[in-house]
Amino acid sequence: MRLLQLSDVHFGRHAIPSQIEAITRRVASGRYGAVVVCGDLTQRNFRWQFRAAAAWLDALRAQAPVLVVPGNHDVAWWWKPVGLGIQWPLLRGYRKWISAELEPTLQLPGVTIVGLNSCHGIRPYTLTTRARDLSVVGAIRPAQWARARERFAAAPAGDLKVLVFHHNLLRGELSQRWGLVDRADGIARAVATGADLVLNGHDHETRIEAMPIGGRTLVVSHATTLCGRTRGGLPSAVQEIEVTPQALTLRACVWEASAQDYVSRHDQVVAR
Repeated sequence: MRLLQLSDVHFGRHAIPSQIEAITRRVASGRYGAVVVCGDLTQRNFRWQFRAAAAWLDALRAQAPVLVVPGNHDVAWWWKPVGLGIQWPLLRGYRKWISAELEPTLQLPGVTIVGLNSCHGIRPYTLTTRARDLSVVGAIRPAQWARARERFAAAPAGDLKVLVFHHNLLRGELSQRWGLVDRADGIARAVATGADLVLNGHDHETRIEAMPIGGRTLVVSHATTLCGRTRGGLPSAVQEIEVTPQALTLRACVWEASAQDYVSRHDQVVAR
């Protein structure tokens, strides 16, 4: 089984058509058992950006199963700031154009993938002491962690358990920012779900970490972006994940303009 991890497409002024077309070609080649998109389909939550993202996702779905979760740019947080206002418009565009399901589960041979929505806008439980975190920081509520734990508990024995949400679980090496309001506590909560592999985006930086915790290894893969909005001047990148009964191979594939394609730059192999 081979998975393709994408994030932060940002349809709008940051989207790069040649990069999107390259991904469409790769998926059409039949090399992936599934595609995982870790949110931020749009840049400014505009209707036309959702429509463009939906058309692209439809092209991918014609070739392989796709699991997608919302990103903070896909949330119209201004409809209910700090819990005041109305709830239903927050993810209206995402529900209409991308998916009515915010927390999907995808079952594949040997792999169970569970998506969670970490993007709640500006709510009392997402507030921090830093103004720059407004509408940016994410949260996963106790009931959501419990839901993921239940879904993994029901997975077939021996399945690789993959947890997907938008915000970076680990502190960014360049940004030095945590994605979740839980900060480091989020790591323990992710481990408690039973997940073997966590896929995120949001921080616009490629990071692959194998973390020994509680007698087992949690693998975390943060994707950079599939657009021009990268951190630290780094190129756009996506991740390929090969799953065998013995090991995970996580491959960072970096955009090369000369090749007009994503080229493998780094492999990390983790024993299961």
